[in-house]
Amino acid sequence: MRIKLSSTQLNGLSHQLPFEVVLKEPRDVRGFLEILGRNMPWDGMGLNKFGDPLKKPNRVAFSVEVVDGGFICDIHPAFACYISNLLTVEK
Repeated sequence: MRIKLSSTQLNGLSHQLPFEVVLKEPRDVRGFLEILGRNMPWDGMGLNKFGDPLKKPNRVAFSVEVVDGGFICDIHPAFACYISNLLTVEK
């Protein structure tokens, strides 16, 4: 799934980690998303729609591209749901 995350949204998501996150390059964003994905409650996201609910994928972020004002991210669909929940709770 391809999603666009603005710099503001990424900064909000970065508060989920106990350390400061510097997100300047696509590789920074991809690494950050992988770390954030480790906290995802895999069994609680309705993942039976996306494959084996008992087996968490090895990766949740596949590629990241820079666009004006943010990044386009290819991520696992269940991880997109998790990010959406985090951003909704933040508001």
